[in-house]
Amino acid sequence: MITIVLMAVFTLGVLFFLARAAMADRSAAAEIVLCRAWSYRFARQTLVEQKEEYIDKNNKYHTVKEKKAAKKIKEWDKQIAAYEKNENTYYSGQKFSVLDMITLFGYQLLAAMKLDGNNDLLRKLTSSCEHTGYIELERGQETGEKKNSSIYAFYLLASLFSFLYVGVLLACFLGVLTIAMGNALTGVAMTMAVGFGGCALYGYVPYDNLRAKAKKRQEAIDLGFPNAISEIALLVMAGMSVTKAIEETAASDDSLMYRELRLVLKEMNQGSTVQGALTRLQCRCDNKYLDKMVTIVAKSYTAGNANLASDLKAINDECWLDKKHNTRRMGEVVQNKLFIPTMMMFIGILVVIIVPAMSGFSF
Repeated sequence: MITIVLMAVFTLGVLFFLARAAMADRSAAAEIVLCRAWSYRFARQTLVEQKEEYIDKNNKYHTVKEKKAAKKIKEWDKQIAAYEKNENTYYSGQKFSVLDMITLFGYQLLAAMKLDGNNDLLRKLTSSCEHTGYIELERGQETGEKKNSSIYAFYLLASLFSFLYVGVLLACFLGVLTIAMGNALTGVAMTMAVGFGGCALYGYVPYDNLRAKAKKRQEAIDLGFPNAISEIALLVMAGMSVTKAIEETAASDDSLMYRELRLVLKEMNQGSTVQGALTRLQCRCDNKYLDKMVTIVAKSYTAGNANLASDLKAINDECWLDKKHNTRRMGEVVQNKLFIPTMMMFIGILVVIIVPAMSGFSF
């Protein structure tokens, strides 16, 4: 009976998959090809960053032998070249794999579910795309009439749903196969779980990696911005122009917030306006106090602002107050998490002390 049910689910599922995938139009296929090219580019950029960080750290601290470091760098270079080759292949439109066909089904599935930009899940994922630091996914970047961040968010979600669906089909197929081989019910369940889990993991990892990268960047920005705005406000109050203050501040540290400020200066030196460079900074970095600073500085360039120094100081005070409250809240969260382990240790100590003491009494 179980075999029949699993076979029926698998057959109907495959038919539904083929019917939906066949309904997809060329625009969906083009978006998938573009997103696959982006995914290889992002993987290459991440690996290049890891390699450069590894080289800098090893040159500074010499923690790894030169021959071993050279071997690791060579492996990275080989992988980077492979990513670049795949990226160029997708950009040229010469490749559309079976995995891409699976994602194509996800596009149709999301369309049938009427999932659009108003959906909370898709909107949050789009925001995460915009704040990953990847140039292609910045808020202002568009391909056709769609924002790149929206295109990539839809692709990731379609891929996730597709591989969850394929995981169910694969689990049913493996279930039928293992039952036919005479395996016990436990073995059948384990095989089905492995089949589903493998597909689900393949679809979930890119989705989770992007959200994790955006979250990591936001935490780094939130951590570094209070120090940066303090320096800028102090220099402006001392009579320095805001552009020079940003330049001096950007050169004083090498954390993410300061690197972002250096990128602003680089864009300004390449012909971008102050407002344009700051707006791009605002698009890359998700921080409400940074938004306020950009608004105030941009206003000072267009209409003038005699109170620029005091406005920056007000943002600085508000920012540090919020950071103090966040630190206190984080401390309370950690304290609550430590309560149960502390109580368990206390009970363990009581048992170790009281049990031997009680065993010495005779009743």
